Amino acid sequence: MPGIMAEVIWTDVGPRDGLQNLADAAPTEVKVRLVRGLLATGVPRVEATSFVSPKWVPQLADAAEVLNALDRADLSRLRVLIPNRRGLELAMEHGVGNVLVTIAATDSFNRRNVNRSVAESLDGVSEIVELAAASSVTVDVAVSVAFGCPFEGRVDRQRVVELCGELIARGVDEVGVADTIGVADPAQVRDLCERAAAVVAGPRLALHVHDTRGMAVANVVAAYQAGVRRFEGSVGGLGGCPFAPRSTGNVCSEDALQALMRMGASTGVDLEAYCTVAERLGRDLGLELPGKLYRAGVWKPDAIGARTPA
Repeated sequence: MPGIMAEVIWTDVGPRDGLQNLADAAPTEVKVRLVRGLLATGVPRVEATSFVSPKWVPQLADAAEVLNALDRADLSRLRVLIPNRRGLELAMEHGVGNVLVTIAATDSFNRRNVNRSVAESLDGVSEIVELAAASSVTVDVAVSVAFGCPFEGRVDRQRVVELCGELIARGVDEVGVADTIGVADPAQVRDLCERAAAVVAGPRLALHVHDTRGMAVANVVAAYQAGVRRFEGSVGGLGGCPFAPRSTGNVCSEDALQALMRMGASTGVDLEAYCTVAERLGRDLGLELPGKLYRAGVWKPDAIGARTPA
């Protein structure tokens, strides 16, 4: 097992992955307040929105308005999801320096998600990387359904590893393996992350998990123990995938960050501030979010029984 390292880079995908599965779109001002609140917690990166066609994800049709409302100084810590070259062009027009592309580990899910085969998506990634490099924009790719596909079932791990290696060869900056439908367990996560690390240098490998079956925080811990240092989650545990049947929320950011911090990881994040953001988001949306820490509060054993001086 690799030795435990301190620094973790967390990406909160709540403003994009979290909000895209709502029945009704959140108001633009709620999205802007959410992004600002997350940045204020100290989280290293926020996935602010998506330039996917409003026809497919109407909840994020106001991507341009959200980005225009944010301070230019914040752009260095933002990432946006793009589906193709046009999405990259829109992101660059708004000064975004980091984009994310998704590609599935199976053709069935990839066609359902982006109407392309995996091979066609790989060619699209190459085009995006070439154009992005000319403008110093970094391109990340998430390998969705890396642990299980709702249409094909079990996914061969070696197939996922080979896809990760192909993405690195095509110039991708960061490769994330995603448990899109929440079927992985800690042993599977550890095994795949260790295999993927053979083709993706440790600092460039990320994990994205969903809590559909209650395993998400445990899976984050397993990946951390396997040497992964980049993770993604959603404030309050909000989220899901509109193209994956019965896929529920992402791992709750503050819950998973708490676990990592208790293991000695340095995150740069203020957990109490994170809980405040989750509480506010729940009020804004009129929902009780599935996360736990924001409801229970950050544990402060030294404060128990403390008396206020007279």
